[in-house]
Amino acid sequence: MDIALTDDEHLRALAALEAVVGNNDDALAVLTGGAGERPLPELLAAYGQHTLHRILIAAFGIDATMDHDETGRLVAEINSDPMARMVFVLTDALHNQAALAGDVLATAKLIGGSILLAIHAFTDADNQDALTLLLALRNEVLRTG
Repeated sequence: MDIALTDDEHLRALAALEAVVGNNDDALAVLTGGAGERPLPELLAAYGQHTLHRILIAAFGIDATMDHDETGRLVAEINSDPMARMVFVLTDALHNQAALAGDVLATAKLIGGSILLAIHAFTDADNQDALTLLLALRNEVLRTG
């Protein structure tokens, strides 16, 4: 089940991932959030789950134009695929790590690094490509927001 993220949370998570790519601890500190906001590790875990699930959906060719039967068949393929199941384990582990971290920035940085490595595993994107992808994701949020 996908965890709902607001546009502001998407943008904050993307900025945090950019800070991780740039090894910018000062920027991460600014993004820790305030009262009423999710702690950064929790936000990054939720964003990682959201993004990695979207990558899986795209990798298996699922789109909104498919009928219920075709979508169901492809979802069954995802659920039986060992790589997809590893993504589910990874996102669960990130949530567990975030739950223990509270608002510890070092953990947020580790979670962000794990998300970037997972994206790299699917897309073969290096850090520069990751920044391009993050920019595209930011622009998507800004267009729909």
